[in-house]
Amino acid sequence: MANSPTGDSVLARLDRVLSTFSAADSLLSAAEIARRTGLPPATAHRLCRDMAELGWLESLPAGYMVGTRLWEMTNRSAPTMKLAVRARPYLSDVHTVMGQHVQLGVIEGHEVLFVDRLSAREAPRIHGGVAGRLPLHVSATGLVLLAHASPEFRTFYRTFYRTHHQEAAPSQIISEDRLEQVRQQGYCAQTGVIEREVTGVAVPIRQRGRSVVAALGVVTDDDDVARRPAPWVQMLQIAARGIQREISGRT
Repeated sequence: MANSPTGDSVLARLDRVLSTFSAADSLLSAAEIARRTGLPPATAHRLCRDMAELGWLESLPAGYMVGTRLWEMTNRSAPTMKLAVRARPYLSDVHTVMGQHVQLGVIEGHEVLFVDRLSAREAPRIHGGVAGRLPLHVSATGLVLLAHASPEFRTFYRTFYRTHHQEAAPSQIISEDRLEQVRQQGYCAQTGVIEREVTGVAVPIRQRGRSVVAALGVVTDDDDVARRPAPWVQMLQIAARGIQREISGRT
């Protein structure tokens, strides 16, 4: 399928176009897309026009946005979206009681991908959002997923961070002792890894009571949570068990 001067396939070029969009840059001109992707302007214009005709992009006077066709296809078939839909009532229950950020995350590559999040006006400002990503070790949600990943993946993650980042992930956070502690106690609580004085608490979600497929977490600046996480953990675990019944009882 390599039919471009650079050897890129059509699919690779489409992926490059879609990857230019983000929450901060949801509307881009074809010229800006060409600049960000490195595609020739004529090629970028043609791809954007064709993608808009298919509904993958939406054409507006000021440029292009990601179209509803992709949203429709993703919600209809992607396993992560099905998980988010089934988990949403339980996130809502936790959110109503806690009044803080409540989020659902899965491992995607070497990061945690947040497939859903509910926030409150009083909650602290934090990094990321729905469809946002973070290194696994910097959030409690991600650290729960890392702790329950295979030994081979945990080794890969440490090696990856040493290779691709100037500063390796703090050894005390991703040490086997720390990850074993998370597995044994059934939750992760950590403060100040990204935002100072902000605490994350998270618990695992299992498929049919066995393998961990997601993590449910809350993020707050309530000082009492760092000192006494047990009530928050209990509520998250009740919600996690409800989600587990949803995803294990239906296919």
